[in-house]
Amino acid sequence: MKRFIWILAVLALGAISMAQPKVFKGPNPNETPVIGGDFRDWSTADPKTFNPFVAKETSSTDVIGLFLPSLTSYDPYTLEPEGLLAKSWEIKNNGLTIIFHLREGAKWSDGEPITADDVVFSAKVHSDPDVGSNSIKSFELDGSPIVWTKIDDYTVQADFPKPYAPALIQGWYIVPKHVFEKAYEEGKVTEMWGVGSDPAEIVSGGPFMLDTYVQGERIILKRNPNFWGVDEKGNKLPYLDRYIFTIVADTNAALAKFLAGELDLYSARDADQIAQILDRIDSGKLDATIYPNADVTTGTNFIFFNWNDKDEWKAKLFRNKKFRQAMAHLMDKDSMIELALGGLGKPQWSPISIPVKQFFTDDVVKYEYNPKKAAELLAEIGFRSKNADGVLVDASGHPLSFNFATNQGNNVREKIAQIFTEDAKAIGVDVKYAPINFNELVRQILNTRDFDAILIGLTGGIEPAFSRNVWELDGPLHMWNYGPDFQSFEILIDKLMKEGATTLEQSKRRDIYVRFQQVVAENLPLAYTVAPAYNPARLNKVGGLFSKDQITSIVGQYPYVETVFIKK
Repeated sequence: MKRFIWILAVLALGAISMAQPKVFKGPNPNETPVIGGDFRDWSTADPKTFNPFVAKETSSTDVIGLFLPSLTSYDPYTLEPEGLLAKSWEIKNNGLTIIFHLREGAKWSDGEPITADDVVFSAKVHSDPDVGSNSIKSFELDGSPIVWTKIDDYTVQADFPKPYAPALIQGWYIVPKHVFEKAYEEGKVTEMWGVGSDPAEIVSGGPFMLDTYVQGERIILKRNPNFWGVDEKGNKLPYLDRYIFTIVADTNAALAKFLAGELDLYSARDADQIAQILDRIDSGKLDATIYPNADVTTGTNFIFFNWNDKDEWKAKLFRNKKFRQAMAHLMDKDSMIELALGGLGKPQWSPISIPVKQFFTDDVVKYEYNPKKAAELLAEIGFRSKNADGVLVDASGHPLSFNFATNQGNNVREKIAQIFTEDAKAIGVDVKYAPINFNELVRQILNTRDFDAILIGLTGGIEPAFSRNVWELDGPLHMWNYGPDFQSFEILIDKLMKEGATTLEQSKRRDIYVRFQQVVAENLPLAYTVAPAYNPARLNKVGGLFSKDQITSIVGQYPYVETVFIKK
């Protein structure tokens, strides 16, 4: 009997030694974390899906990122690559081969182990053109595939056709093979995990798991008891019981909830919102802190035109560089900063986010606000007179008119769009502006392509190669022109993006991306507007957040959601 007990003890110790959890470091070693509590976030749109192979909008991916794992990411303290599901890696074959070692003992929420089979299967589905994953560009270089192979249950090998600079930041989502495989084999993988799915059927490998979704109201995620992360003392993570998204009509509604103490974090959009928060704090009605102008956001806002417009006259017009230059000269960025951002922000001229200093350049052509120059450029392409309604017309009497939309509820974009519309109309351009639902906007861009012009944005990030899905010719977000008729500058951009992704020397990568920014700024496939200031605010009851000196817009208010907690 004693021998039997001893064997069990050895087996138990072996199981403990095999478990290799990820250690998540909190930002403040002097804080004492509290277990439990709800974290209250918000979104201005409902998710369209919980399926990572289908998701293309942040209203979906913000939720998916809380319950599905990825191999690696970047360290929020150093911005260097760090392992998530992968505990370590080996680089071989002059950088063409990377062997990732997975965390043994990691499990899905249904108790099944997370293994190399899940990683290789997920890579296979993401890279399948028939699936249409937004991550598909992460699985090929210059048209050649990146090959993912299982070595053993906890080892996978990635073979690259060329050196790949961001190879150690594998941010695509991994799914449970045992849940998705049958649907994939039947050609139904994109039908999995829709917003109407039973939350109990959605298996998690991240810190949280889906609990409840009520359309138009809220999304509730609960702690995943099988999560493979711990804090520096070995305590299981996450600390929180639940992560709650409240669906709100717009950013003003979100602000009202934050002012009422019903949301835990908020990023003020402009000086007026900052003033409202400060007034509530100073009056003693809100126990919170705000850091105005802490940084510039990584997100971008831009206007683009549909080169594949079903109206051939418009499609030809939108492809004309002088037309796009004229539209850029109608963007009063000073007014946009003053009126839409309350004076807090900077003009954006190029596609790389301003805080990404290792790649960003201001040495690009700038089409400054100049309505007279805009009118001259339009005259050069045939719009020399106006009709009885005061709208510019070409030689055949065709009015210069197009529809224009942005996502309803985003107050900053709505104001930017209004400013552009008014300035365009002032010189005779008939802009028919109407904001629409965000998910409908995305549907028009990606599916129906039934639009003329749109103001939207991208979240940005530290690695330009991750925007290949926008800039390469076959990218699923090459939203202004889905081909097949591409212009020479687009072909050059495609070439530069491929070179940037496959060049390892940092100084050479910078040169490539500087040239990329210059080409985009000159040709204006996306005409950038303004970059808002980052003005983070938080309720003081939330722990695990960065101090003022640690905050950057690249990372946000906390290093890891796993180590956020609610103080008692």
